[in-house]
Amino acid sequence: RHYILDLMRVTPRDSNYIGLQHRFCVLRPELVASFVEAESIKKSPTEKVPDAPTESNGQEPDDIASGSDATAASVEEHDKSDETPVSTPAESNDMTAEILFNPNVFTEYKLAGSPEEIEVDEALVKKVGSYLLDTVIPKFVQDLCSLDVSPMDGQTLTDVLHSNGINVRYLGKVAGMIKHLPHLWDLFSAEIIVRSAKHVVKDILRQSPDHNIAPAVAHFLNCFFGKVLAASSKGSTGSPQSKTQKKSSESASSKKGQSAFSQLTSDGVWSDIKEFAKHKYQFEAPDDVRVGTKRVAVLRNLCQKV
Repeated sequence: RHYILDLMRVTPRDSNYIGLQHRFCVLRPELVASFVEAESIKKSPTEKVPDAPTESNGQEPDDIASGSDATAASVEEHDKSDETPVSTPAESNDMTAEILFNPNVFTEYKLAGSPEEIEVDEALVKKVGSYLLDTVIPKFVQDLCSLDVSPMDGQTLTDVLHSNGINVRYLGKVAGMIKHLPHLWDLFSAEIIVRSAKHVVKDILRQSPDHNIAPAVAHFLNCFFGKVLAASSKGSTGSPQSKTQKKSSESASSKKGQSAFSQLTSDGVWSDIKEFAKHKYQFEAPDDVRVGTKRVAVLRNLCQKV
């Protein structure tokens, strides 16, 4: 017997990404738990514990002992006579500090309830989004700067982000706050480039037939790490070699079942990667990103993700 679990709306939508193009952007459970804990701490009353008495008010030790015994006996009798359960302040705080989210806000579904209730639900979800931007991400950046958190590669970086309740789509925002740290900047920029390249190569593979998967991957890697020019720009137009290449390219293009990956160039691939990084992660890739990438580490990370 098989079951299907719809986990998309277990947590509410991310109020920082609203719209049909962001319909899959939800908050992480770690962030929701952190927000609920922070709100409970704010609402819980501060209780002062009285200090222990340091003076005996001039009483003798025997008098103090006899007085304490009498007090203990009276308290014990009072406890036995009173059997009515009394709720502690901690239990009452747990009951009143319960925070419930509506996972249907900021969606295309029609919400039930009065406009006032819907407004309250939306305000609560917006408050979580503000908590992420104003508290969680700055605290995470502070931990990175103080070396309390030291991710070594893309996988550990992803794990650390998730453990702090930060979605991967905020990589660009975090990267913009640690530009003054070269080792972290290289790590974040490489992770964004790899994730953007993953989507580009997957689009290429979807458009390629099964028997052209290997040539498509090889050509993409050549464009990604090398310098592949357009077919028309190779060689001079008047040389016999260029004419031969033109004839061969025309005959190849006329073949049935040729895939579009053969028209890819390095400039086109990197343009798509930069465009996707800007759209998905709000990250402006520098011009020297092609030169500054560590090829072995990037290739390993890309193979693990694809």
